Amino acid sequence: MPWKEIGVMDQKKEFVFRSLGRSESFIELCKEYGIATKTGYKWRKRFIEKGWAGLEEQTRRPKTSGRGTAEEIVVGLIAIKNKHMGWGARKIQKKYKDHHPGVAVPAVSTVTRIFEKAGLVKKRQKRRCKPDERIQNRIVPKNPNDVWTVDFKGWWYTREKEQVNPLTVRDEYSKYILSIKVMERGDIFSVRKEFERLFKLHGLPECIRSDNGPPFASSFNALGLTKLAVWWISLGIHLDRIDPGCPYQNGGHERMHLDMKKELEGQIDGNLEEQQRVFDGWREEYNTERPHEALKMRCPANVYKDSTRKYETEEELIEYPRGYKARKVNDRGFFNLSGRRYFIGNPFAGYTIGIRYKKESKPEIWFMSELLGNLDIEKGLIVYEARSKMIKAS
Repeated sequence: MPWKEIGVMDQKKEFVFRSLGRSESFIELCKEYGIATKTGYKWRKRFIEKGWAGLEEQTRRPKTSGRGTAEEIVVGLIAIKNKHMGWGARKIQKKYKDHHPGVAVPAVSTVTRIFEKAGLVKKRQKRRCKPDERIQNRIVPKNPNDVWTVDFKGWWYTREKEQVNPLTVRDEYSKYILSIKVMERGDIFSVRKEFERLFKLHGLPECIRSDNGPPFASSFNALGLTKLAVWWISLGIHLDRIDPGCPYQNGGHERMHLDMKKELEGQIDGNLEEQQRVFDGWREEYNTERPHEALKMRCPANVYKDSTRKYETEEELIEYPRGYKARKVNDRGFFNLSGRRYFIGNPFAGYTIGIRYKKESKPEIWFMSELLGNLDIEKGLIVYEARSKMIKAS
């Protein structure tokens, strides 16, 4: 606090005496002495409770600390910890209190420090997502169907306790909502079925942008690829995954979800069929009647057009150019090459990958137009290395 260097105690005494009077404003008095109101109350309270001694500078050392804990208490706590290694500091503190009533047991934070210093606590290492753990194809859309965005709105319950979990699909350029679909299950099969319907109706987009959660991505598979994502790639669709914890990278979709929350969430009576009926009406109004500033006050339906890339219901055989060796992935996620077996993952089961040999470098593993990584023949494994790249929209 900014007391003057000379006569600090005298100033404190003078301040306290004046603060006890009723003729002066306490706030103005604190300003006069150049101290905060909180500090002024502190000194006045200390004087009332302890007299002149309360105005002396007091130690800032904590009342209890790991260094100051009695040796017999430390030994007792460690003894309990050694018997129950799976217990945390809070449980052991409680156990010690029960066996030693009346003893001042240290705080949980102190008990934790004691165990850490004794090497009895194994700190968890947080898993951090690396940039090369996902496929990113950044596209700035210039036309409809350059980028579709997809996400789940987030669930709520009907009055009949049915879970409403709408899947939303949107065209980034035109803001056109392609689908708001109540999903009984949010698994790969159900989501693929809805996308098959959309592809038949509107054609194929150049790119699909999603977050890193299921069913669009999986932290258990290489590059976060799921069977849904591999199916998209097999159709010639690029993937674009936003960075974890960065929903603003899909900001337009999130803004649309905010509109849904304000206007729909928890405000619809009826079962799932009634919810879907209201969603369809809201989507129609959003697309055909609601003007958007980003579209110069036009409606999404006035801007959106179906894609010229048609969806073929029969999956075409994937072929690779000269210089590539094509290999079929079996139902367990393995492929054979030069008498050896390599694991690429279950999402690729039934598909054909391409191995491209290059001079003075490890063979490249390709799936359609995506470079997945390199083949380490000596170690017998694939080193995955996705690259974030910008793609110019057509």
